[in-house]
Amino acid sequence: HTRHTASSSSSLKRKALAMRVAGLVLILCPALASSASSCSGDACFATDPYIALDDAGEGSLHLLQRRAEGKSLAGESGSTYCTHEELVAGGKDCTPCLCSFDVDRTLTGRQGDLKACPNDEVLPVYDSAYERGNLTLSVVGQGFANTFCSGCYVAIVTAGDATGYQSKERAVLADMLGKNGKLVSTEWTGPSLHGDHRTNCSGVKVQSTLVVGCADTTKQYAVASIVDWLQTSHNVAIARKNVYHFDDREDNIAAFVGTGFNAIQVSCEPRDSAIGLCGGQESEISAKDGVNLCYSHR
Repeated sequence: HTRHTASSSSSLKRKALAMRVAGLVLILCPALASSASSCSGDACFATDPYIALDDAGEGSLHLLQRRAEGKSLAGESGSTYCTHEELVAGGKDCTPCLCSFDVDRTLTGRQGDLKACPNDEVLPVYDSAYERGNLTLSVVGQGFANTFCSGCYVAIVTAGDATGYQSKERAVLADMLGKNGKLVSTEWTGPSLHGDHRTNCSGVKVQSTLVVGCADTTKQYAVASIVDWLQTSHNVAIARKNVYHFDDREDNIAAFVGTGFNAIQVSCEPRDSAIGLCGGQESEISAKDGVNLCYSHR
């Protein structure tokens, strides 16, 4: 795979960030200090972890070009993913993949802030996250039909509760996912199904791909449970290398190191302290291998 040649300054920045992530990894999953050991929980096991620190969106033009040509999309791992049409038709000749999304500041932006985020969309729907206000969809929250995820099974794994049981926000998000990818159920599951009861999701078994209430740094366990549920309940086997989680928080992305899943930080510019501001952008939804953090805004 041809990769961008970074300047010495960029290389130093990448090394510094890699060291920072390494520190986070040891805090989140100390057993990774030994390659022969595994973390507690079913989603963190002994692999050879690595950090990929590429520019956000690198490779997206290649993916969009193949999408425009109606061809299946190849991830960095070499897998050939379905187009949306192939997936709907059964996807027999392409590799199944899973795209999992955080909600707050990933599928959404800061409520009503169209001055900072002119491409976001404000809806007459209540959103209880952070400052509260009208639900404001990010670019990705409005749809991702032009990305490789449109040919994948789709999921939500969030720490929040998406404004609670049977909320209009949950309905809006499920509808959007179903129109842009393969959503097998519109039912919600997880610790915050009936309200905000977020907890460590290690050992939590899901009954859907829409999961609410997984405390930050524990979303990788829910993603693993989703993969297991898809296989046992829908006979869909998805390899870990073909699973992607998108999230605005650095600590949530770093927690995926060593799991075999891919994780990409989004909402990289602009930022609102430790969280995103405008939410995910289409250029950030790319099939990158490994754990990928923002650094352009630092």
